[in-house]
Amino acid sequence: MATATATATQQALPDEILEEIFLRLPTAADLARASVACSSFRSAITDHSFLRRFRNLHPPPLLGIISTASFLPAQPPHPSAAAARTLANADFSCSFLPSRERWQRHDFRDGRALMAGVPEGSTVAPNDYDPRLLDMDFAVCDPLHRRYVLLPPIPGDLTALVDQPDILDVERFLSPSGEDEEEYASFVVMCLVECRAKLVLFVFSSGVGQWQAITYGSWGALIAGSVYCQLCYRYCVRGCFCWPMPEMNKMLMLDTQSMEFSSIELPPGPRTRRIVFVEAEEGRLGMFTLPDDESEFLHVLRYAVLRNDGDSPNQWQSDVAISLPLGSQYKAMGVAGGYLLLQVIPEGFYSIPKPERPDLDCFTVNLRTLELEWFCGIRHTILLPELYAGFPPSLSLPTI
Repeated sequence: MATATATATQQALPDEILEEIFLRLPTAADLARASVACSSFRSAITDHSFLRRFRNLHPPPLLGIISTASFLPAQPPHPSAAAARTLANADFSCSFLPSRERWQRHDFRDGRALMAGVPEGSTVAPNDYDPRLLDMDFAVCDPLHRRYVLLPPIPGDLTALVDQPDILDVERFLSPSGEDEEEYASFVVMCLVECRAKLVLFVFSSGVGQWQAITYGSWGALIAGSVYCQLCYRYCVRGCFCWPMPEMNKMLMLDTQSMEFSSIELPPGPRTRRIVFVEAEEGRLGMFTLPDDESEFLHVLRYAVLRNDGDSPNQWQSDVAISLPLGSQYKAMGVAGGYLLLQVIPEGFYSIPKPERPDLDCFTVNLRTLELEWFCGIRHTILLPELYAGFPPSLSLPTI
């Protein structure tokens, strides 16, 4: 009866009116349910142009955590739980890559996984390979549709811009996709090399098909006087990458449109604080601060917004302070799909024998409402987790 009613409704309404109705469905789960009502509904909903319109109006929600061994989905009663269950069979390890044992995942964004591995034919095991070397192979994968693209190596004339002894660290990551159809179908891979006196960014665009290099020569002056300046955490906000530098009360920013680096002053605070950058209301830059200290006063998740882009610390306005329960440590696991994800580690957890340890709770902070919601329980802490924000496979377009 429901199918007959849906078919009659579709026949009575023009396709463009039907699409406008579907665009107003509040969640991807609602859209997925509508798509199984009848073949006509499914045809309209799975059209590529419609799905891109829906994605622009409804950013993909946070569905789970990609760990080294498995995918950890959102669990009931979190609103993402139903959609997360549809990803149970997704191959996030990208086992379909040739010579899979030589690859390791370095980033995940917009439905794509960035894999880097030891060069083809190398006898060195991946875990023994020096991560600072620049002759690694790259692959961009679509785990849902089991597709991949192998990238050419970074040319020698570009890697010659840095001397191996000067390299402190290397980050490999994906740039966010654009909003229109052509940009969404393309991808950009970045390799940021942190040296003692400069930064060198290697960029590969699938549209251009070759590597380019950008040098930030002001890096040495920016970190002058700092004992420890490694860029440990990276966040993507408004098409920019942001690296907090709390020991210097600064933030490094890379604009992915202009490919220019800049720095912004942060409010003074403890050197050990954990800073997370997010997109605030009206597209502004927001900042959560979660100190590592376990004292009662510091069990607070503080939130501030940069009211005007600039480099004055007085332009950060503190809006909210969220109290957190005592007796636990809080690990910020990342930001995706409109949420900040926190993992709660109870006091004395590591002193408990492994077989007897309880599950660790993960909570999300809704970036729009700043409300906390239980997300899932995890048996162990996760090093370098990747967060998956997306739609169910039936509503996901190929990204490669």
